[in-house]
Amino acid sequence: MVVFDLAGSVKDFRNAINRIDGLEFLSELLGDQSDPDDDFHMTEREAGRTDKRVTHSLYLVMSNTKAIDELLRLFTQWQADPSASFEHGLGKFKTAFQQLTAIRRWGAEDRIRETGLRERWEETLSMVGQSVSTVLVEVELWHRRDAAQRAAAEAHVEEVITSSAGRVLDRSQIGEIEYHALLAELPIQQVQSVLTNGASAIRLLTTDDVMFVSPFAPMSVAPGTLEPVAQTQLARSDRIEGKPRIALLDGLPFTNHDALQGRLSIDDPDEIGENYPVAARHHGTAMASLIIHGDLTDGGPPLDRPVYVRPILQPHEFMPGYEQVVPNRLLTDVLHRAIRRIVKGEGNQPAAAPSVRVVNLSIGAQTRALTRRMSPVGRLLDWLAHSYNLLFVVSAGNHTDEFTIPADAAHDTDAARLAAMRAGFESALLRGILPPGDALNALTVGATHSDGLGEIEVPDTVWDITHPDAPAHYGSVGPGVDRSVKPDLHHSGGRALYTRPIVLPGQTDVAVGLARTAATGPGLQVAAPGRGGATNSTVFTNGTSNATALVTREASRLFDLLESDNRDPKTHRFLIRNITRCSCVPSLPMQAAGAPGRTACATILVSMARTLGGS
Repeated sequence: MVVFDLAGSVKDFRNAINRIDGLEFLSELLGDQSDPDDDFHMTEREAGRTDKRVTHSLYLVMSNTKAIDELLRLFTQWQADPSASFEHGLGKFKTAFQQLTAIRRWGAEDRIRETGLRERWEETLSMVGQSVSTVLVEVELWHRRDAAQRAAAEAHVEEVITSSAGRVLDRSQIGEIEYHALLAELPIQQVQSVLTNGASAIRLLTTDDVMFVSPFAPMSVAPGTLEPVAQTQLARSDRIEGKPRIALLDGLPFTNHDALQGRLSIDDPDEIGENYPVAARHHGTAMASLIIHGDLTDGGPPLDRPVYVRPILQPHEFMPGYEQVVPNRLLTDVLHRAIRRIVKGEGNQPAAAPSVRVVNLSIGAQTRALTRRMSPVGRLLDWLAHSYNLLFVVSAGNHTDEFTIPADAAHDTDAARLAAMRAGFESALLRGILPPGDALNALTVGATHSDGLGEIEVPDTVWDITHPDAPAHYGSVGPGVDRSVKPDLHHSGGRALYTRPIVLPGQTDVAVGLARTAATGPGLQVAAPGRGGATNSTVFTNGTSNATALVTREASRLFDLLESDNRDPKTHRFLIRNITRCSCVPSLPMQAAGAPGRTACATILVSMARTLGGS
């Protein structure tokens, strides 16, 4: 397998390289940009040469050794004498080679450079040392068009894994997005070899059939609190009839909670609920509560349709109250199967909820923030949205680690607020969008520092250092793939307070972390599992998950308006121009890019227009 480092147009290059038998384009990676020079620069028809930065791309191909050797021979021949004659049919290579900076073979370092594997393994050894005996990795293979070649490649990679005392736990092939992957368990000795001797030290990372190897850690979410929480009076309703429009893929909610009773349609083909105690049902309960009721503090009207729920989280094996995406399963495959079950059915079963038009995904893959290449699960959502006319509303993801501000700023709230903002800008590269929020065809939602609780008394031990209604410090920041605007919009995520640090003499910097406010607020008030059979417990929470659920709720309301006359284009245009009641706002880059005053509801409406029909 070889890599072409290119600059500028590659149309002729692709046409020419397809003439060599045995070569097949398998993937394309967007590379870094560089300043133009005399050799590589962008031109425009009228203006000629411009000063625009030049985008380099990596085009990756797999082939047999003979074909690769032939290609390298041609490039070496051209470098020695650009005027040399090529064999019949290969003349276009000369034009293509003029755009090349290098040709090289895909190596072990390429397979882990942007996956965070080395960093995660270093963290694993530093935190747990020898207390773990295995690690999990997602091994993404080059997707071949030929089924026999895919089978042979998978068998070879599995042999490589088992020969090193590892094992394959899950596997998936989704041809529509060119996804072919294995979930593997490797012995800890493999980690030590890579960290000590480099990526080429283990056979898996030198196997030609492997494209990327990523650390695998199922997304986990912590409960707001395990202590007794506030109780609220909510009228229990009769069972809501009708076809669901919204699908919630999340944890299993507490279905008997006063806020949710009779309003959910649970579909649990994997029987996750059999080992899902009520006390662990935090995240799904909160998201269902926000979708149906919004912030309970506001007392808004509930949705008049049931919400379809497919559990994809389960209780964490070791951490009480925590929930995690189903372990030992590839998330891309889990979501693919879940959506197909909703719209197409599974096996001999008919479609579980074909009326669903909006899918809420308040989850994020914590191990891989967006780099230059869209994640497999992001590609999956793009394809599913296009293929099945679905609107995916996806969380941008949270980064809740402590951040550092100058000690001098910790003595004054206004100074701390400014310092926190600067710290956010400085750490933006480390707070990238989490998959599947990198999908282009999904609405990716960030969180603002707002909720419905109003003014509260803040104790001296905590402080509010986020500007009202500004993007929350914990939220992921863009850009998205190819510098697209991400998050697409922001919505209320719940205010987050921070623990006021104690500054010791001589300190120059202090760490600032989130304070626990689940029992008292601020935050969005949501339904929560209670103790002793209580069915009216609530907590206050914050996060981009909350904002995502609220946008999903707004989408349902807007769908009602669209469906009131869904055959009249004039009505659609009127709604897009005049919807102003929604409290979500477009991301600031969107406003700067030429959409001043456009509400985020209009953004939702535009995304929803293609989903009309069949609901």
